[in-house]
Amino acid sequence: MLRFKFRSVHIEAAAVHLPETQLTSAEVEDRFAPLYEKLGIPFGTLEKLSGIKNRLMWTKEMFPSQVATEAAKKALDRIGFSREHLKALFNCSVCRDYFEPATASLVHGRLGLGEGGMTMDISNACLGFSNGMLALANMIESGIVKAGVIVSGENVSSIIESSFSTMLKTVSTITRERMLRLLPSFTLGCGAVAMVLCHESIATQPHKFVAAVSRSASQHSDLCVGNGDFCAAEVAQGTTSFPLMETDSQKIISSAAKLGAAVWPELSELVGWTAADLSHIYCHQVGKQLGKAFFQEMGLSNEKEFTVYQRFGNQVSAALPTALVTGMNERGMKSGDKVLLTGFGSGLNAVFSSIVW
Repeated sequence: MLRFKFRSVHIEAAAVHLPETQLTSAEVEDRFAPLYEKLGIPFGTLEKLSGIKNRLMWTKEMFPSQVATEAAKKALDRIGFSREHLKALFNCSVCRDYFEPATASLVHGRLGLGEGGMTMDISNACLGFSNGMLALANMIESGIVKAGVIVSGENVSSIIESSFSTMLKTVSTITRERMLRLLPSFTLGCGAVAMVLCHESIATQPHKFVAAVSRSASQHSDLCVGNGDFCAAEVAQGTTSFPLMETDSQKIISSAAKLGAAVWPELSELVGWTAADLSHIYCHQVGKQLGKAFFQEMGLSNEKEFTVYQRFGNQVSAALPTALVTGMNERGMKSGDKVLLTGFGSGLNAVFSSIVW
């Protein structure tokens, strides 16, 4: 268990950049109707199991760096200090443009930020953005930088198409078990998000990043496995990477709940908050599987949770911060509200973060 406590770190700004195109669960199921018929699966099962009505989609030609840059531009338009203070940029998406260079370098260059800092990719499945927040907050708290940017741009269109192709090509041979391991891929959605953290000495917003706790349960690293995250391979002439993801949904959800049950008491002790003290909870937006029983296992109440998965799908590493940004705009968060972010990522890893709004 790793514990982090911050005295001087503020969230200065955050923004999302979202696709305009929606792909409904009904449209997804229409495409593999022959498979449903073969296996005797009722139409509507995908939405019933996941709670996801729509997911947002880009075309495969849209690179992660492009959409991450757009989110970052929106966030930087909202900061109240000079951009000269921005000395770190971390890209935290699962999807990346290339094997090299780092997608962070591409975003940094498009934003026109100076050479006197650092850029790098931080990749850790759906948990990457939370890890990026920790890395940047530690640099700010220790005095290395005054401010920096965390970005994540996810384009899952290729994995959706590959999953469609795999399932339809094997209609005559695919088993129910194999189909259920591929089905979670169709809960995924696209999106981009950016956040600016800074030292309190230059902050113009009161939102304090207070503390975080991290824990890894790597004995569960085989429960969700995906390949092919380099988007340039999908648009290069004559090149196909054919990415796929397979997930044991039941086991990964139950394992995540047990992991969260170990992390929350640590954070509660670290910051002196009880579950009753919390004003808002934002969890990784995987779907309605993270329901009442999941939160009870962790010792929390889902009545304080704000969700966007029904509209956006599971946006991978962008999911949790997108829920926070959307909640900022829609939920009426007040000064002094205690906010909990419960981040999870296959591996299995968790980071729980506390914010005082």
